[in-house]
Amino acid sequence: MNRWFLRGLRTGIVTTRFPSGIDAMPAGWRGRAVCQEGADAQSIARAAAVCLSGAIEERSGAVDVDRCFQCGECARITPRAFAMSAEFNLAHFSADPTEERARLRERVRSLGKSIMIRHIDVGSDCSEDQEMQALFNPYYDVTRLGIFLTASPRHADLLAVTGAVTGAMAEPLRRTYDAMPEPKVVVAVGTSAASGGIFAGSPGIIGAVERVIPVDIAIPGSPPPPLAIIAGLWLALGRIPPVACR
Repeated sequence: MNRWFLRGLRTGIVTTRFPSGIDAMPAGWRGRAVCQEGADAQSIARAAAVCLSGAIEERSGAVDVDRCFQCGECARITPRAFAMSAEFNLAHFSADPTEERARLRERVRSLGKSIMIRHIDVGSDCSEDQEMQALFNPYYDVTRLGIFLTASPRHADLLAVTGAVTGAMAEPLRRTYDAMPEPKVVVAVGTSAASGGIFAGSPGIIGAVERVIPVDIAIPGSPPPPLAIIAGLWLALGRIPPVACR
């Protein structure tokens, strides 16, 4: 016991101060794909052809951040046309930002300081779920921000949904949403939840969460790291400005 106590004194505080302080992803981390200025049409077409999720628009090279699952294949095939950014904060409103912010601010004001999250997996590959669990480890520790998990939708203020919605999970997702008291906020965590990702159009897959229930905030990434999820939750609570990245 004394040894652990002394080790803690020597180590000091290791918990990140994000979002009130600055934090960053480690070197080499792969964010979203970005089309380079001056990229030629042939290179853009080649990148669009290898993009499994169809996130790259063939004419302009614009990248749909909700569909990009950050595999980096476009940058590998056409390094002069595409690059992977180190940006991790990709959360954005699903509708008009001005109206959404005002609406969410009113909701959160009535929720109070602590927020209870109900997490539901509707068809993920578990990678997003692992990142959700990491939010509560000693490094990220979102309980310091007044954010807690709840097992019951009736006690939840915010619904975090991971995965592309499968046919079997559509009704449980709808029931969970209906069971939550008003006001409530819905966050789609991950590329699959935000757009369906590479699973969109597959048999038995309905696709994006917004096809079943209204979504307020989308956090793209496959999976989005804990810092990105914290930024998205903070945005959902109306505490940081939106990032214009869509």
